[in-house]
Amino acid sequence: MKRSCIVLAAGVMSLSASAMAQPVKVFVLAGQSNMVGYGVGAALPAEIQSQPDIWYDHHNPDARQGGPYAAATSADWGPLEPKGEARRYGPEITFGRAMAEAYPEHRIAIVKVAQGGTNLVEHWGRGLAPDPEVLYKSQLYHALLGKLDSATYAGDRALRYPDEPTRLDNALARLESEGHDVEIAALLWMQGENEAGWSAAFSYGDTLRAFIAAVRADLGVPELPVVLGRISDNLYPANGGPIAAGKEANIDAVRAAQVTVAEEDRRVAWVDTDDFTPRPPSDAWHFDSAAYQLLGQRFAEAYLALAAEAGPSSTASASSAGSGGAEGGGATAGSSGSTAAASSAVSAGAGGGSATAGSSGSTAAASSAGSTGSAGAGGGSATAGSSGSTAATGSAGSAAGSSGAAPGGAGGSSGCSCGTAGGAGHGPTAAALALIALAGLRRRQDGGELS
Repeated sequence: MKRSCIVLAAGVMSLSASAMAQPVKVFVLAGQSNMVGYGVGAALPAEIQSQPDIWYDHHNPDARQGGPYAAATSADWGPLEPKGEARRYGPEITFGRAMAEAYPEHRIAIVKVAQGGTNLVEHWGRGLAPDPEVLYKSQLYHALLGKLDSATYAGDRALRYPDEPTRLDNALARLESEGHDVEIAALLWMQGENEAGWSAAFSYGDTLRAFIAAVRADLGVPELPVVLGRISDNLYPANGGPIAAGKEANIDAVRAAQVTVAEEDRRVAWVDTDDFTPRPPSDAWHFDSAAYQLLGQRFAEAYLALAAEAGPSSTASASSAGSGGAEGGGATAGSSGSTAAASSAVSAGAGGGSATAGSSGSTAAASSAGSTGSAGAGGGSATAGSSGSTAATGSAGSAAGSSGAAPGGAGGSSGCSCGTAGGAGHGPTAAALALIALAGLRRRQDGGELS
């Protein structure tokens, strides 16, 4: 399906003059339960309880069986806010805020499709047959992309949920009449906990590479930035985690694969989660509310570093021509007039970190300075990848509140954890800071921190 523009459905929200002149930056978020998120919406700072200046389209396939997220499926673009009966959230809340402040001349839009307890082998791969044991977790690649998915689904691979309304293609279609260019800006992926408990861990790198390649091909964006959330060392049994003793090598394998995939592809980055507090009272699979806010900030820092490296000459197409071939079939990119600069501006702050992980006993260190997500300087170190590993973090600095009325009449935020320092800068200094951040992210390639 080819898309050269996006459209604003009548009556949803008004656009500022500057936003109308620029492509809408669409971020795709996907994965399993830590992308769904267990953040408590009522506990969010008031300034980010609801963000009407950021468009959000959400679907959790749990809704297929009338589960607690049935009410969370979007009928149209709406404000970025917690979803579902429990008003939960994941990293999208602070990530979206950081992107809006980093790119004030662009409209920011987020499409999230995530489902707990899912894996790449049975649920997220392109062209898969339905999972006969857990039907509602089936064929999530198609649930995410819709008609942009180039695979053929016939016979025993026929689509189990062919008429699902919320997919990336439909989200774009609902924004069609205004004629705005669209940039598919990045994929954020938080997943891998499932494979860490069984033998699929040892082929996780290959399945992750194939998934990224399929998404890039079907979106027609061969250099699509991808940011991975590395699974936490909270999973280790020695840390009180839920994965059984004797499976430490499985956890190691997934963590190592996530780092390796990022190491070998300069358009992929990974972020650390080892210092995140587990969700109380004893849920080591998931993070607490503050951790999801921090995860969104780290995703933002990593994306901005990738965007700065790419520079303003990179282009991303919102169109994709599905090959119509069998599973694994490619797609031909390129719609007329649908390219947009991958990064026309860089945030005032920059985030970065050097981190290595993946095998038992490896050490990871992360730092941020003036990041878009948190204006203050922050730093931390974490030992990852082994049983009994430890992590410590520290932060210093205060966030400067953002200001200005959001489209639709919402006021600006002040003093929340997603403020920017000194306003959103987009000049050479900001670019230099982000490149410094990227140097930190890439130092493991050049300086040998990865053992």
